[in-house]
Amino acid sequence: MANSDAVVHEGTPQTRVSGRVWKTPKKPTNRTMMSKALRRSHQQRMQEQRDRQALKQMEQEMRDEKAAEKAALRNRIIERKKKQEEKAQRELFEAKMSERKRMRMKRKELRQRAHAKH
Repeated sequence: MANSDAVVHEGTPQTRVSGRVWKTPKKPTNRTMMSKALRRSHQQRMQEQRDRQALKQMEQEMRDEKAAEKAALRNRIIERKKKQEEKAQRELFEAKMSERKRMRMKRKELRQRAHAKH
């Protein structure tokens, strides 16, 4: 491969060239050539950047908070369904049990609850 086959673009290698022949090469922004209305100082641009970053951070916090609320609601719903299923299973089981066994189990459960509190 010879270098004569390579496409030569106008301008220096430091300029940004898109590779499209119909587009002009872009030059870096020269802020001193901008009008006074468009020109902003470095401090102003940095302040705007900090403001944008703060706004983005606030938006992200709000999204995270909303997602946390949604997850908490989902967990509450799951827990409620679990308790309902356990209660239904227990009622089914107790319906098959004799009265004396039911009383013994109830006392045992109460002792366990009292022991768990301490």
